[in-house]
Amino acid sequence: MNNRQRMMAWVGLGAWVLGVGACAPVAEGDVRVTLSGGDGTQRGYPSHLFQDGWSVQFDKYLVSLGSFTLTSASGERRTVDEQVLVDVQKGDIPLPGLRGLPAGRWNVGFQVAPPGEGTTLPDGYVSAEDAAMMRERGYSYWVEGVAVKANVGVYTFRMGFPVKAHMVDCINGVDGTQGIVVPENSVAQTEITIHAEHMFYDRLGTHRGVQLRFDAFAATADAQGVITPEGLSAQHLLDLRGLDGGELKDAEGRPVIYEPGAHTVRTLQEFVTQSIVDQAHLNGGGVCGVSQAG
Repeated sequence: MNNRQRMMAWVGLGAWVLGVGACAPVAEGDVRVTLSGGDGTQRGYPSHLFQDGWSVQFDKYLVSLGSFTLTSASGERRTVDEQVLVDVQKGDIPLPGLRGLPAGRWNVGFQVAPPGEGTTLPDGYVSAEDAAMMRERGYSYWVEGVAVKANVGVYTFRMGFPVKAHMVDCINGVDGTQGIVVPENSVAQTEITIHAEHMFYDRLGTHRGVQLRFDAFAATADAQGVITPEGLSAQHLLDLRGLDGGELKDAEGRPVIYEPGAHTVRTLQEFVTQSIVDQAHLNGGGVCGVSQAG
């Protein structure tokens, strides 16, 4: 065999090796998704967490969520188009997952939006009546429960919030990295975690230095002691009223202030709606970016 023949043999061998490599199967894995409200929605919040001494217990915490999407570094997208309406107060809820994804890192996104005609009720706890009410009123969240304060009383709340937003570029709350890693021949356990305490924050645009407050909510209750979205809409942030009808003050006699940051909100209903826009996190405390949905 001369030099030219040897060279052609090596080229042929190299092409064969590359061909075998190109045909090798890509390692794959699956993603399992759970929606959780954690201890906050399931057990409530005790009085020591509130600056004004209230405790809160939820009876319902309905969440409408869908379009769970994974995006790879190469731009490949995999989406679960199904939208669900579930009650995270009753426990952690399994959601539709994804199978057969190439192993590696994937970015995570999903949408919080009011239920539509095709929204499913997979957990068996949400009634068709509640789904219809949320659809008609444009609510993505609906919460019911009881708030108690010693020497003040017991109040019931039935509150809905018209959040509509895409959650994007989620950070993983487990290790602080971007998105999730789909393992080879295994399953990535992924949780969308609802941080219900956001609705009681007294400032927007930050998680630092916030106080949980409920006095302003209680002051909007009707004659039966029920707090509603209509009542929250009547509580104006520049003229907060207390249970006695006078200026809302804290235990030290200082005026209570809700700080809107860069947001233009006028009422307590608008403030809370804005506050809970980003309460859906990834794997515990992983914060997501927010892109307002159209």
